[in-house]
Amino acid sequence: MATSSGFWLTNRFANPVLRRLLRTSAGARLGRGLMVVRYTGTVTGRPRELVVQYARDGDTVWVLVGQADRKTWWHNLRQPADVDLWLAGKHVRARAVVVAGDAEPERAASALAAYMRAVPRAAAALGLPAADERIPPDAVRTVTLVRADLAGRT
Repeated sequence: MATSSGFWLTNRFANPVLRRLLRTSAGARLGRGLMVVRYTGTVTGRPRELVVQYARDGDTVWVLVGQADRKTWWHNLRQPADVDLWLAGKHVRARAVVVAGDAEPERAASALAAYMRAVPRAAAALGLPAADERIPPDAVRTVTLVRADLAGRT
């Protein structure tokens, strides 16, 4: 479990370095499973950026928000919004929206299964069954994902 000081260190030191690197050609090698996402704050109207782990499923990019109850960035994507992504060193535009397990359990279960197929180690890290097994409803209700559609549809 990450601590508050762990989040602080990551946000203040590691992420600024990763944000720069993931935008370069080195991002193709370094960025396997990591990307930069830039979104606009719904309250401030200011652009924000962060490094996230992702899983790609065709033209859809999934972000599993770890410890969503302790993070706020994803609240800016409750309504569909345009975002900028840097995937493997390449800039792409996408349309993103939150898929919350407590509000949309069937959609979240499908999204979580797609994420775990692309990132098999995620199931073990979350204490869930393998991607090809049924995900318990209680686990689905607690999950928050962000779906970014590279084709611009959500």
